[in-house]
Amino acid sequence: MKIKLIAPSEHRNDALSSPFKLQRVNLPLLAAFTPPGHTVTIVDETFAPDDTNQDVDLVGITVMTELVLRAYDIADAYRRKKVLVVMGGIHPTVLPDEALEHADAVVVGEAEGIWPRLVSDAASGQMQRLYRADKMTDLQGLPNPRRDLVPGTKGKGYIPIPVGVETSRGCPYDCEFCCIGQTLGQQYRVRPVQEVIAEIEGIDSPHLFFVDDALGLNRNAAKKLFTEMIPLQRRWLAQGTVSLAEDLELLGLMKRAGCLGLLIGFESVQKHTQDEVKKIKNLRIDFYEAMHRFHGEGFGILGSFVFGFDYENKDVFEQTFDFILRGCLDVVQLRILTPYPGTRLYKRLLSEGRLFVHDWWLRGYPPDTLLFQPRGMTAEELTNGFNCLNRQAYSFGAMTKRFFGMSPWKRTLLGCQLYTTVNLSTRKRYFKGLMIPQPFAESSNSIDKR
Repeated sequence: MKIKLIAPSEHRNDALSSPFKLQRVNLPLLAAFTPPGHTVTIVDETFAPDDTNQDVDLVGITVMTELVLRAYDIADAYRRKKVLVVMGGIHPTVLPDEALEHADAVVVGEAEGIWPRLVSDAASGQMQRLYRADKMTDLQGLPNPRRDLVPGTKGKGYIPIPVGVETSRGCPYDCEFCCIGQTLGQQYRVRPVQEVIAEIEGIDSPHLFFVDDALGLNRNAAKKLFTEMIPLQRRWLAQGTVSLAEDLELLGLMKRAGCLGLLIGFESVQKHTQDEVKKIKNLRIDFYEAMHRFHGEGFGILGSFVFGFDYENKDVFEQTFDFILRGCLDVVQLRILTPYPGTRLYKRLLSEGRLFVHDWWLRGYPPDTLLFQPRGMTAEELTNGFNCLNRQAYSFGAMTKRFFGMSPWKRTLLGCQLYTTVNLSTRKRYFKGLMIPQPFAESSNSIDKR
């Protein structure tokens, strides 16, 4: 069979797309599990849109909630041509019945253990409607991802395209607003260090991105990995929790292993909300000390903040801006809390009658649309405060202050170029997004209780 694996992306508004791009690992890994005798192509729409006119027999689509409309459009186009379509990923895992309206088959859970049987069933004309993983994937002995199938990717300007590498899966924290625990498991699983090192050695790029949802939660394994990486002389980025800063030995090894920066989910600067977010509860250092330690090692930090938690009040915006400036955050990601399907947050807001629209992901709302009635402030106070904070954080004055309070890495030519490019492009994207009206900000009476 001719098999095509697709990662959808939204191309309707380039001004709202992120400047950061990544060579994925999930589809190349799935391709490596494909039985012999079949040809596989990979399409990542982050770099180029899919061509539905190509001759294929089976299409596999990985689906995130934010991109579900695009994924369904692609699936419907292929099914009209009588091409078999299978969907997997987070969204079909939590809403398989919905996905089955647009697919011939849906994979629930991790796909690696199911994919070979699904492909064989499709080839013999016996593909089932639902394939449900009965166990988590064993991360020992994974095949090398078929990165040779990924089309050539080139970054614009000074931002290289890093290659995704996975060292662990799962998250033990089970935060209310996240469904990683449900889809990838609450058991934190670590790949054997030597297998990760062997994979990195085979990657023909100095730039990596660790795609783990929580890098380094197993401290002993992380220290062993970073120690083994030191001779490889790679440059890498990752996402992790603030608690990484608690371990100075770990930070030192990360620096020697080539870490350039981290995406850190600070989530909220208000204490009551921090106590509700399990991954930052009982943190042994405060956020300022964490930033001091991260910057002390030369790491650039993209700090992520979410607004709309029940325990937050409207003072959170001024307090967050104060931390952004005093902490000299390199880049800032500001988001309105989104009630994703499959999360305990979504179920609770639905049961409390606080969702404005129960199936918002099918309505085409842009990112950072307020989709529920807040508790600690009015909807209008939340959206106005959010808009104001975006303008403050990405004003030229604030960007200049953050730059001159920065860590030594930005004083290199590459560091200066990266800081300027990412901040200016993020400013443009955020300011463009602020021009889009909030459909529910002025009225809390439009709650859809269906």
